[in-house]
Amino acid sequence: MESLADEHLVRQYVESGELRLFDTLVRRHIGKVRAMIYPMVLSDADADELTQEVFCRVIDGIHGFNHRSAFATWLHRITMNTTCNFLKRKTRNPVEHREAPPDLSVARHTHPDKTVMAREADAQLSAALAELSPPLRAAIVLTAIHGMSVREAAHAEGCLAATLYWRVHQARKLLRARLSEEGGI
Repeated sequence: MESLADEHLVRQYVESGELRLFDTLVRRHIGKVRAMIYPMVLSDADADELTQEVFCRVIDGIHGFNHRSAFATWLHRITMNTTCNFLKRKTRNPVEHREAPPDLSVARHTHPDKTVMAREADAQLSAALAELSPPLRAAIVLTAIHGMSVREAAHAEGCLAATLYWRVHQARKLLRARLSEEGGI
């Protein structure tokens, strides 16, 4: 069953209702879905909750999956819509960045000054990402973090490649300005 194509698993699940088929799809894609969500929300708890919500939406809407696109593309669209809707709801309560406690096992074996500088850089970058609008954040996350081409990211976002180029440009410009204000990375 692990070797079956996603679309075949979807068809079999829709026909039979066997949850083990859906479970195979979840196991196959859960890591990718969470990896898409986390850089958008910058919170482990929110990323976990949204990952669960995505798969609840998938199971609710799987009967409407029309096979005009790949299952992974459909899943990606659900993931991005769910994440952007979450961020829109949360606009009144901006993302709070809290520094994680230090990992003592790493700190003992590395240079403390480099560890502190890396944490500060991560905190600055996370704060700067949190200030971007969801479309700009999605554009930079998909291209710079997930390594998608502009065409792939535009297709996933449902926009023209030119629009996505503009979003990436704007996101980089805003990130550069924000990071240079703070002494930069």
